[in-house]
Amino acid sequence: MRNTLKRALTAISLTLPFTLLTLPHIVSTANASETDRGLADLLLSGTIYTANDEAPTVEAVIIREGRFSYVGTLEGALEHVAEDHQRIELGSRTAYPGFIEGHGHLSSLGEAITNLDLNGVDSYQTIVGMVADAAAKAAPGQVIKGRGWHQSKWDSQPKTTVDGFPTHRSLSEVSPNNPVFLGHANGHSALINQAAMDAINLSYNTTPPEGGVIVKDAKGNPTGILHENAVDLAYPLIALSVDSTKTAILAAQDHAFRWGITNFHDAGAGETDIEAQQALDASGDLKLRVYTMVSAQDEALANHWLGRPPIIADDASRLTIRSFKAVMDGALGSRTAWLHAPYTDDPGTSGVQTFDEDRLLEIMAQSTEHGWQINTHAIGDKANTVVLDAIASAGLEDRDHRARIEHSQHLIPSDIQRFADLGVIASIQTIHMSSDRPWAIDRLGKERIESGAYVWRDLLNAGVHLANGTDVPVEPINPIANFYAAVARKTLEGTPENGFELEQRMTREETLKSMTLWNAYAAFEERDLGSIEVGKRADITVLDQDIMTIEESEILSTDVAMTIVAGEVVYTAP
Repeated sequence: MRNTLKRALTAISLTLPFTLLTLPHIVSTANASETDRGLADLLLSGTIYTANDEAPTVEAVIIREGRFSYVGTLEGALEHVAEDHQRIELGSRTAYPGFIEGHGHLSSLGEAITNLDLNGVDSYQTIVGMVADAAAKAAPGQVIKGRGWHQSKWDSQPKTTVDGFPTHRSLSEVSPNNPVFLGHANGHSALINQAAMDAINLSYNTTPPEGGVIVKDAKGNPTGILHENAVDLAYPLIALSVDSTKTAILAAQDHAFRWGITNFHDAGAGETDIEAQQALDASGDLKLRVYTMVSAQDEALANHWLGRPPIIADDASRLTIRSFKAVMDGALGSRTAWLHAPYTDDPGTSGVQTFDEDRLLEIMAQSTEHGWQINTHAIGDKANTVVLDAIASAGLEDRDHRARIEHSQHLIPSDIQRFADLGVIASIQTIHMSSDRPWAIDRLGKERIESGAYVWRDLLNAGVHLANGTDVPVEPINPIANFYAAVARKTLEGTPENGFELEQRMTREETLKSMTLWNAYAAFEERDLGSIEVGKRADITVLDQDIMTIEESEILSTDVAMTIVAGEVVYTAP
C-alpha cells in the first residue's frame, strides 16, 4: 500500500483524453497544507456544472492554492490566470463539483476490497465453493472473512433454511479448521461456521444480547445466522488493529477516488477507526475528505467525545469529527427494520429496536454544549417515528442542529411533514431503491410500498433537506448507479420499463445537488464544499459523458475520467 498519492498530473500526456497545456510545477504534498503547496494556477476549461443556481454551467475555472479563484467564461479566465499556469482542457468530458459519499462505511469498504467479495454471487453453493478455496490456502485457525451476500438476490435457495436464511452446515464441512465470518450485504447480519461458534463459545444455551437475534433451528441449535447486536458476539474474530485499519482506509481511499468521490461521510466509526483516521490525517496520507460520525453504540466512546468540542478540518487537514451515529433498528432484508405493523411476508415479527430511546434523548441533550450533530439510523417506519419523536422532545430547534435520519427509507405519510417542521435531514440512498424494490414489496406489501417507501419527491415537496449516498459496502460506491436510480427509479438492468413509483423520482439537477451541495449542507460544509464557486475548496469530479443531457439508457455506461481534491489530481483514468 502506498503511503502517499503520486500526483496524477505527471502521468497526463497527449495520448489521454485530456490536453494539458503548460507543464505543471510538481511539488511533494505529503505534509503540506492547501495554502502552502506552491502550486501554479490550474485552469480547467470545458463544460462544467457548478450546482450553483446563479450560474449552473460555466466554461472555465481557475484553481489557486486549493480553492476556486475564478469561475466563469474562458475569456475571463485567460485574463485572470497566472502566466505559468497549468491547463486542462476537458474536450468531450464534463466536470462537476466533487461527488460526496453521503453515507458509507470507510474501513468496511477497505476490508470488503481485500476480503471475499460476495456481492452479486448468485447462490449459496457458490459462496461455499469460494470459502472452500480460501480454506485450502489458509493457515490453520486463520479467520476467513467475506461480505456482501444477500439471500433475496440468489437465483436459487439452499435446500435447508431457517427463517429464510441458510445454515452453517455446508460452510462447516468445507472449513472445519478455519473460523468463517460472512457479513450480510445489509451490514446487520452475519453467517458464521461451527469453528467460529466454537471460538467464541456460542452454543444452544447462549443468550442473545439485547437488540440481537441468534437464529436457532427447531432443536434449539444455532444455525450460524446472527442479526443486529448479536453480530457483536463474533467481533473478536474480525476486530482490526489500528495499523490494519489504516491499511483498509487507504485501500478505501484509492477506491473512492477511482469513483470520483472527494468527500466521504463515514457513518459510524468506532474507537479504532477514529484513531486510524487521525493518524492518517496527521501524517498527510489522508487525501480524501472524511466526515466522521462517532458510533453511539459504544457508550464509553460516545461519552468521551460528547465532553469535548468537535474536530473541524482546516486547510491543513482533511478529517472532520462532529457528529454521532445511533442505530435505532435493523434492515429490511433481515426483517429487522422496525415497523408499525408486522411484515407482510412474516406476520410474526415487526422488526427489532436496537437502541434505547432514553439514551438517544440523553445524547441529544448532551450534544448541545459543543454543538454536535446527531444522526440516527432508521429504516422502518416505526423507527423513523420514534426518532422524530425524540428530536421533538429534545428541543433541538434552538440551534442549527441539522439532525439527520440515516436511510429514512420507509415512512408513514404523516411523518413526512414532520421532517421539515423539525428541520431534520433525510439521508437517503437512492441505489437501495434499485437494489431492493423488486423484493421489498414482499416485505411491506403494495400499500406501504406506494404510500411510504423511497418517497423522495414527497420529501422534497414538503421542504425536507435530502442527502444522498450509497451505504457502501452494502452497495457499490458507484455514484453513477446512484444517480441513475434517482432519476430512472429502475433496477440497474433497466426494469421495469416505466420505473417503480415513477412519481417519486428526482430530476437530474436535484440528483446532482443531492450528491454534492446537499451532502455538504448535511455536514455543515456548504460554505466550503458542494458547489463550484469562488472561494470554495477546489474539489472536482470529471466524467467521460454529460450525465445531465445524455439519454437515460446511456447513464450507466458513464465512467469517471478524473478526480481532483483541493486542486490536486488524485485519480486519472488509465
